[in-house]
Amino acid sequence: MANFTAPLLNAPLTGAYKSAGVLIQAATRRSMLYEVEIGQTGSLSTTDCQVQWDLSRFGTTVGLAATAVVSSPLDTADPTAATSTWASNATVELTYTTAGNGLSLKNWGINQRGSYRWRALDDNDNIIAPATALQGIGIRALSSSFTSSVVGSISFVER
Repeated sequence: MANFTAPLLNAPLTGAYKSAGVLIQAATRRSMLYEVEIGQTGSLSTTDCQVQWDLSRFGTTVGLAATAVVSSPLDTADPTAATSTWASNATVELTYTTAGNGLSLKNWGINQRGSYRWRALDDNDNIIAPATALQGIGIRALSSSFTSSVVGSISFVER
């Protein structure tokens, strides 16, 4: 069992959901998401505005175009690298799972000047991605008036 962290990035933000980070599962281990830190960076809008964040499951990565990122181990003494892969700053979106099956597991509206941290209270509150190839969890954002970048990080454990 090893803990990892991976960065979130989405630039520039638009009025349609765009993935800032996608945790893509391998068929060998389950990932359990236990912390999400999100915020906004760059030039602020001249009017006060919000960024809508969404954490959802997906069943396939078909159509996804994003930058591959290597997850960093939180303990460098862990003997293995993450089996799941991480992608950030999507330019072409994948299709997220329909409601009732993991769409909008978490959803936050955050002021352009704010940030947010979600953390599972204990292991029973982790968001679990199955050990099924090419399924996983994505974090995406949208805003009708904030057009700079959104950033953050996720922390997860693989079992």
